[in-house]
Amino acid sequence: MSDIIDFNELKNKVKEKDVDKFEEYIYSLYYSMASGEITMAEVSRKIKEYMDSNNISEEKLFNIQKRLMDRYGVDMDSINAQMKNFGIDMNQLGINPGSQNYEDIRKNLSFYEKYKDKISVKPFTRYSVKNNVNDVEVFIEDDSVILKSDKKIDLKDSELNEFLVSYKKVIKDKTLKISICEDSSKYEY
Repeated sequence: MSDIIDFNELKNKVKEKDVDKFEEYIYSLYYSMASGEITMAEVSRKIKEYMDSNNISEEKLFNIQKRLMDRYGVDMDSINAQMKNFGIDMNQLGINPGSQNYEDIRKNLSFYEKYKDKISVKPFTRYSVKNNVNDVEVFIEDDSVILKSDKKIDLKDSELNEFLVSYKKVIKDKTLKISICEDSSKYEY
């Protein structure tokens, strides 16, 4: 008798009644939101409270949501394609909805759960300046700009300055907060 019971697997196993109960709860939340009783932020908070009161882990919630989506015929590959249209690449986040690699998804969820208070995923714009003066990557998020290069950055570069002036016009002449990362080194970890 060498069978080992994996209690973690049992704890995260989704039953049909789990999906039914969550579906009913979600409908009540969205009804409350549609009628103006709660905001979208409160929906997120209430889902977290639901998880806590029902002892549901992030992994189990993911499995419940996946089963619920399957119930309504939602194809995870099409969701991934739609997310890409909004600039969110689930694969870059380490989540491949079309994949059945359960262990990778579990590790990813555990990572984000562990560091959730200190980590955020934000979209940014990336631009490259490669000319005889500079070889710079420009990363932009709203009024924050990072100039990154393996070499010294020449701030008198007309192409770089033209780009920054053009971008500043896009954000209605707000002051740009520029961070410079020059002579940066790389290493593999």
